[in-house]
Amino acid sequence: MDWSKAKSILIVALIITNALLGIVLFQSERNVDTTLKKEFIEETVRLLGNKDIKIDTDIPNKNPKLATLTVEYENVEPRVVNRNFFNDKGNITLKDKDEVLIDISYNDELITIINKKHLIYESKSNNNNFNIKDEKDAVDIALNFLKDKNYSTSDMKVSFIKLVDDVYNIEFTKLYKDNFLETSFTNILVGSKGVIKMERRWLNIIDVGENPKSISSAPKSLLGLLSMEEVYGKTIKDISICYYFEPEKHAYIDNPGEARQGRAIPAWRIQFDDGHKVFIDSYNY
Repeated sequence: MDWSKAKSILIVALIITNALLGIVLFQSERNVDTTLKKEFIEETVRLLGNKDIKIDTDIPNKNPKLATLTVEYENVEPRVVNRNFFNDKGNITLKDKDEVLIDISYNDELITIINKKHLIYESKSNNNNFNIKDEKDAVDIALNFLKDKNYSTSDMKVSFIKLVDDVYNIEFTKLYKDNFLETSFTNILVGSKGVIKMERRWLNIIDVGENPKSISSAPKSLLGLLSMEEVYGKTIKDISICYYFEPEKHAYIDNPGEARQGRAIPAWRIQFDDGHKVFIDSYNY
């Protein structure tokens, strides 16, 4: 064997290998999202701190991808509501000819239905007396109330709870594959007399898009809070990816109240200590 020739071939092979590795590393470095680097995250925290916006949670350090959803509002049918809540004994009143506003009353209870998609239940009854020791008791009362009224509780999760003047304010949000679907909510006030008030506007999923969208990183998206004076002085308690439906951004820009269905897109869901939420939906292209 010609060792001199073999040595030359080996050297050339190593040079080519190193060159290829250099190209791969260069391309890899170019594809790294610099907004996920430690320095960028620290600078984001510092800038938010200048506006007295504190962060009491982890900042996600990955760029998730989610498909879009086609969603529709749950149809609130007055006769079905009357049956589920009052065993068909309630008095249904149409407040206008277009049925935009409908009341259902029964003894000390009143239900208002808006646009057949938004339900508000209120009770002034003193028939119940609950011993509520903690948040768990309050949530159990709320869930039992929903089940009693024939609502499914399998697709919801408590997203916020707060005790004010011995009344628990519980917010349930719809879930799809472990991600919140906003803005879909069932809010319930629970006190010693049971459920005092319930407000519900729910979304159902019609279809799931085929191509997931890549959303901008959480640190980069958080910078959008710098121009929102309403969140100055607040503390961020949760940063998570969600599906977000906002009629004003789609076909119902002039009349969002008339929206029946539309597209829910991936967005960062930023929730503060007082329950206030901000949704940021900027994308990487």
